[in-house]
Amino acid sequence: METPSVDGFDVVEEIGLGGCGRVYHVIDENGEALALKVFDEEAINAVLLDTMTRRLDAGSWPEGVIRVVSRSYLQSPAFHATPLVTDPELEAAPVTRSLQHALDEHPGLDTWKLVKSLARALAGMHEREVVHGNLKPGNILLDDNGDPLLTDWCLGNMPGVEKFKFTDAVLYQAPEQLENPDGILERAGFRWDVFSFGVIAFRLLTGRFPRCHETFNYVAPPPGETRRDGLKADLGKITRSLVAQREITWPDDALNPLEKGFRRQIDRCLALDAERRPVNMVDVAAAFESVEKESAGTKERESLMDMRRKAEHRAWRSTFVMGGAIATAIVFAGLWHLKNSQIKIERARLKESEQAVALVSEEAVRARNAAEARAVEAVQTLAYERDRWLARIEASRFVSDRLFTWAMEKGHRRLPPLDGRELRLRRLERYFEDFLTKTARIDSLADERAMARLQLAEISLAAGDAKGATARLDESLDAWSNLSMDADLKLRMATNSLLLALLRQSDSDPATDEAFTDARDALAKVPRTEVDTDRLDQLVAILDFQEARFLAGKGDDTRALEQLMRATQTLNRISEQRPESAVLRSELAACYLSSATILDGMGSLGDAREVRTLAAGELTRLLKANPKDSALRLELAGCYGAMAEAAVLSGDIAGAESLSRATMKLLSQLLSEQPDHSEALSRKAAQLGLRAGIQRDRGLSAEAVKDYDEGIRILEGIRVSAEDNAMASYRLALLWWQKGRMLGMAGKRGDEIKLLKKSGDLLKELEAEGSTSGPRPEQLQRSGAYLLGDLGHAYQLTDKKEESTRTFGEAVHLWESLQSSRPQSEEYSEGLAWCRQRLEDVK
Repeated sequence: METPSVDGFDVVEEIGLGGCGRVYHVIDENGEALALKVFDEEAINAVLLDTMTRRLDAGSWPEGVIRVVSRSYLQSPAFHATPLVTDPELEAAPVTRSLQHALDEHPGLDTWKLVKSLARALAGMHEREVVHGNLKPGNILLDDNGDPLLTDWCLGNMPGVEKFKFTDAVLYQAPEQLENPDGILERAGFRWDVFSFGVIAFRLLTGRFPRCHETFNYVAPPPGETRRDGLKADLGKITRSLVAQREITWPDDALNPLEKGFRRQIDRCLALDAERRPVNMVDVAAAFESVEKESAGTKERESLMDMRRKAEHRAWRSTFVMGGAIATAIVFAGLWHLKNSQIKIERARLKESEQAVALVSEEAVRARNAAEARAVEAVQTLAYERDRWLARIEASRFVSDRLFTWAMEKGHRRLPPLDGRELRLRRLERYFEDFLTKTARIDSLADERAMARLQLAEISLAAGDAKGATARLDESLDAWSNLSMDADLKLRMATNSLLLALLRQSDSDPATDEAFTDARDALAKVPRTEVDTDRLDQLVAILDFQEARFLAGKGDDTRALEQLMRATQTLNRISEQRPESAVLRSELAACYLSSATILDGMGSLGDAREVRTLAAGELTRLLKANPKDSALRLELAGCYGAMAEAAVLSGDIAGAESLSRATMKLLSQLLSEQPDHSEALSRKAAQLGLRAGIQRDRGLSAEAVKDYDEGIRILEGIRVSAEDNAMASYRLALLWWQKGRMLGMAGKRGDEIKLLKKSGDLLKELEAEGSTSGPRPEQLQRSGAYLLGDLGHAYQLTDKKEESTRTFGEAVHLWESLQSSRPQSEEYSEGLAWCRQRLEDVK
């Protein structure tokens, strides 16, 4: 096979071959040795692979997962590069060392350590909403310390793969994955990984497959070899074989309670019924930790009980001695009364006895005083604890609704992940049911009871109980019918209606069509002027997208395409009305993050970026059937373009460049057929601006100026020739702004001020025109406020105090107007505070 040519890498030699491509030992531009995997593009789902890898790259890379240092899945050739993990015992050509090479070392002393490390690594992937889906020993690399490094996720038996070859990964897969790999798009993949982990753990600990060992062991590669050629995958037969053997048996007894607890968790992972398995590997890793803590706690309790028994023995002995002393005193007193005649004779002896009695009495008094002091202290402690808990309860009312939302989630990008989700849902449900029971006759708590019913409905939605959620939503609506509902509550109700429709869709419920209609009606009743309009449009776009999939499933391709286009256009508009990241902080990233949990448990459709990724996959499939459809290509280019801008916002420059190249390729093809297509030209200019910003940050000033000028030339031409040019004019203002900032940083303050003034005048012109096809007035004002801040700063740096003061004053006025329209906006508050401070500095 011809050695591939990938820019930035020098190929040394081929070191591996798999069902999805070949692996090469390469040297990058910095002289670092890497493993480069070049994919067979028919054997992968590029969009899915790109989406999952981006999630891993958001924030710190999860421990135990091999880092992808460079990648390009959407271009040809598709590839990614990772650190080179080799066998340190081999001095010849590098050979990747995986768990497949170390199978014959297990079971051994370090096997349980490896199993727990593997669980934590998978949990790290699941915390980022990433499914591996291709677990096998050959895809678990071992570093120099013998710790696992997961690789090759989302390959092999995946949806949308045109060419699938047998690999031993199918021997570790759950029955439902073998039957329907499309389930990964509906969040079923997390339980696939749980099952695969259970199979690998069982095999490591026993040397056997948990089911069908004789058959699986015959077709599996032997230890030290990574593949077995000449075999074909009969996935149906494998599934039937697994289902036929429901129970598993460990070949020997657990050595201790700790190992018994670990085995119990692996048994849960190996359940053939997916619903009986843990939800994800986060739950499994937490269960392992719980077993260890329980074992340690048992030993500690036994130690404490020994200490308690010894203390009780000492206390009993002291009491016995005290009682004897008191009894002696009583005997002496009786003798004194009965034998008064002998007192004088035995005065000396009696005096000694009286002293003993006095000593005993003093001890008794001291004991009584100590007991009374302890009683007083206990009362004070109880009173303090009561006041402290009352204060905590009072404080908890402020955050209860936020904590309620958090408690239902499987993981949140802004919050640490919570474990034991199913248990939390049950506890929340009992809490609110008890609250409704105890407050049934308290009329003053009508609002709180109505909110509790709404939260119960949301718990049912989170638990995937469509029937229960329907009944509880009806009860909630009935409870709120006589109460005041603000716009935010109406939006929350509409969101729940959308979630219910999506839940019914995932369950193939016959009432799905009606549920979508109800959700659309609920969203239409939300007052647009009182809520975040973009947020509302985002929910409508999600509804359009999911209903389109539902219609396509029924064979109504015409309506499905219409709704898919409408959803994609809405998301494009929301993104395009935000300035590019090189100019100012955009709301796009916040928009993506804000909806990340909206479809918790019902699919990977949380934010605009994810919906765009899914829409891109659908559009790609539609383009295969209609490759000449220019409207589809334009919308797909819009998806990729927005994803590129989001990648810049998250710091993923390599991903942004890859997506931008894909966008430019689609637009270039479209413009070769329709050279005067104004929207395609406008989007090309936006991508030139994005590329120029990246080049500017890398110090490539000449190249950046060239791209800025080309984008400006295109947009100026559209502004002159096109009738509806509001969006092109807005993009032109942004490019003038970006280029001006760049010239200012190069010391050309005069040119910067000139371009910023042109940009500001154009933004004011667009606001005055009030075009319905362009950005909203609020967006134009927001951009204008940021631009005035930059212009005022440029004046300040050129010692033009009067112009700087006037410009900062205009910026303050704009920010005050924006803040009055949205008092809760942190962005507007921060922008206003910054400009006010600048104005004070100038004065």
